[in-house]
Amino acid sequence: MIALLLASAALPHLTPDGWGEVRIGMSQVAVARALGTTLEGEPIEDEDTCVEKISERHPGMWFMFQEGKLTRISIGENSKVTTPRGLGIGASADAVRKAYSKGLKAEPHYYLGLPAEYLTYWIVAKKRGVRFETDARRRIETIHAGNDSIELVEGCA
Repeated sequence: MIALLLASAALPHLTPDGWGEVRIGMSQVAVARALGTTLEGEPIEDEDTCVEKISERHPGMWFMFQEGKLTRISIGENSKVTTPRGLGIGASADAVRKAYSKGLKAEPHYYLGLPAEYLTYWIVAKKRGVRFETDARRRIETIHAGNDSIELVEGCA
């Protein structure tokens, strides 16, 4: 148990600018180099337009590239990564509201409807932000960080 706590404490936080040495705006090659591993995944559209990739060394995390540049980092089930304000997968919507009270935008979830929702917080409007997707139990199931691509509901659409 202590080892698990130490391991998650040692993980970098997911921020609107990136995760650890991985920064929004990097190329796929630069991201793979920063992670020290290869990235795997199939294009959502044309490889040059949009692709989401994963790294087996980082479970529950995936990377969106648009026109060759990293635009979004997402975490979901199996990820132990948190935001700088301590929010991770499974945290409550109320915890998000408390941590990001001013400027937080709430919208009904596109597929699930209320009480599931998207909670979006912009550091720089439409340029850098974080989006929390909650489920019907009002628990975080996905966190996206990056540019305006955090608002895309299904891949690059």
